[in-house]
Formats: sequence, structure tokens, C-alpha cells
Amino acid sequence: MQDTPCAHVQWAGERFTLSPLRLAYWARRRTLLVADLHLGKPAAFRHAGVPVPEECTSADLSRLSEALLQFPTDRLVMLGDLLHARTARAQQTIDTITRWRTGHAELDIVLVRGNHDAHAGDPPEEWGFRVADEPFAEPDDGVIAFAHYPEAAQHDRDRFVLAGHVHPAVRLTRGSRSLRTPCFWFSGRFGVLPAFGSFTGTAVVTPSVHDQVFIVGDDAVVPAHAPGAQNRARATRA
Repeated sequence: MQDTPCAHVQWAGERFTLSPLRLAYWARRRTLLVADLHLGKPAAFRHAGVPVPEECTSADLSRLSEALLQFPTDRLVMLGDLLHARTARAQQTIDTITRWRTGHAELDIVLVRGNHDAHAGDPPEEWGFRVADEPFAEPDDGVIAFAHYPEAAQHDRDRFVLAGHVHPAVRLTRGSRSLRTPCFWFSGRFGVLPAFGSFTGTAVVTPSVHDQVFIVGDDAVVPAHAPGAQNRARATRA
């Protein structure tokens, strides 16, 4: 099923697969989870006079299609920030996403609104997305809820929240050299996915010693506590 070395995390009584494609898979619910796609960000930059090629959007959607081939998926949940801004709704961007959606017409897609979605607006109705405010959960999700902000876990003490927004990363150091790399971060009541979009920044987080952190390399996801984890993560990003 998987072509790339994934990691697995046991959290909130459920098992999730963590992919170097920067997404998570929940096999019990046949659900793919992505956060912070920021599609159309190149178009928003061009609108502001910054020359950025559009290829990022197509490449990110191709990566998402790759994940759908790897993991048997009935539902795709986007944890906020689908489009980067209202100026991201350039016709080229809309056409690119529409073609992608047409190729996955049977897929149930849920967008949990994030802060960028508030400015960009909901996706066009013809895309057939279900759009919800946080926290979002369906009966079969049990104690798992979906949100954009990790802080949603503070307001729902009955459920565990999977979120985005932070674009979490860790800094790997070796001597005078350092490398910032995305990570998955699971704390007591919340888990944070790395930003899926390739044209996004990252923020270094400071997990506690009790948290579970998984370093994302280009070709593998490595538990941060595993022996030689930093060297292995560096090797995948070399």
C-alpha cells in the first residue's frame, strides 16, 4: 500500500500512519488528513507584484493524488487554509483545482475552516466540498475531532483534536550546521500536522518530554526519539 517509509503513532486510542508526503492516514476511518495547503499562494504573490511560478499548486495536488493512490481513502479532511487568500482565486488556480477535483469526483472532502479560509472564502460549490467550522467530528470518529487551531482542544475536554495552523518544525543541529525540518507533533490532547503546501514556511516548536514528535524527511518519517533519528532525517533531506 505504501511506497515510502512511513511512521505510525498510537494516540487517543487510535493508530495513524504518518507519511513523508506531509499528511496522516487514519486506516480505521479510511480517512486522509492534510493541513495548510495554501493553494494559490503563488497567484496571491503575483497579484502583489512578486513573480512566482504557478507550478507549486499543480505539484501539491499531484502529491495529494499520489497519497490517494497509496492509501485506500473514502474521506479527505483538510484541517484549514485550503486557499491562501482571496487573491489566490485566480482563474488559472481555480481551473487547476477544478481539474483535480473532477479526477476525484467520488471522494468525500471536508474542509474545516481556518484563518486563511475566512479571508479567501469557501470553495466554489461545484467542487462539492463539505465545509465546517471547528471542531468538526462525525459519529464514527469517536473521541477524535478535527480543527484548524490546536487550541480547540482546550475548549473540548471530551475529545482529542487533530489540527494544523502551526506549520510545526524542529531544528536539527550538527556542530555549527543546522537544518529546520517539518514535523508531526502529538501532545496530550492535540496533534498537529505539518503544513502540506510546498510554498509555506515553518515554525520551530518546543514539545515537552512527554510529547511524541516525528521528523519529516524527503523520503521517510522518523520518530524523534529513535536512535540516530537526526542523522536519518538529515540523510533523507540531503
